[in-house]
Amino acid sequence: MRPINDLTSIQHIERLLNEFSEQAQHIDEQNRRQSKKVTEQWFSLSLFHTRSSIARDYVEETKRLLAQLLAAKREESQHFLAEKLSAQIEALATALRSGKLPEQAEEQREIRASHYQQLHEKLVTYRDYERRLTENLSQAQSTGSQEAVQIAQKRLNRCQMAIVQLERQIQHHDEG
Repeated sequence: MRPINDLTSIQHIERLLNEFSEQAQHIDEQNRRQSKKVTEQWFSLSLFHTRSSIARDYVEETKRLLAQLLAAKREESQHFLAEKLSAQIEALATALRSGKLPEQAEEQREIRASHYQQLHEKLVTYRDYERRLTENLSQAQSTGSQEAVQIAQKRLNRCQMAIVQLERQIQHHDEG
């Protein structure tokens, strides 16, 4: 572990926390403008004592932890506080990098999962249409009517094209 009094490291951490503070302020302003109600479960209780719907409060707790670390005299305390500071900085970096609160990211995942579910349900429906259109084509072929065969074939082709498009959407969703 690096010495706690390493001025370059301390300045780097302070600079990082100031950047976090600006990012958090931006997120807080954005939430106020959009009138979003944010729950208070940003991070686990073991990582942050703060329970707030304001992002900047978490950055402030991390700044206070840095001050505690710098004031600590015992090596065991310094080590414990340095580990916790590192974990808090990593958690803040992850949360603030996306520009969204963790709950908002979770909400986006739920929306994507719902959309994915809808795509699969639509595919099942289209496959059923395809089966019925194939039966219609077989019936039209058995009657010998070229016009009925052409109409049935066109409908089947359009359905199959829709299935291909839907499968591409699902594949795109799987890949990204």
